[in-house]
Amino acid sequence: MAFNPALPADHAPIVALELRTQFNSLNTSLTNLTTQVNALPTLPIVLDSIRANAASNVDALVPLTLTVSNPPTQAQVQAVVNKLNELLNALYQTTA
Repeated sequence: MAFNPALPADHAPIVALELRTQFNSLNTSLTNLTTQVNALPTLPIVLDSIRANAASNVDALVPLTLTVSNPPTQAQVQAVVNKLNELLNALYQTTA
């Protein structure tokens, strides 16, 4: 039987079975919640997962200083591609 917040009714005589059923329902709910909470990952596990899956620090990358002409030259476009590749490589590096 599930917990019924309307029981016992106001001014009703105390019935042991009714109260026992209410307490057992609450105990079952608490036990289920405790099981769910205990199944959650711990903080160190969460932090390890974040570190393992986060992008690496890219503070060391130097910004590209380039004035693009109109139309851009092949060298200018290649410079952008090279900087993009440098960024991607830095992001993919794992930190240990």
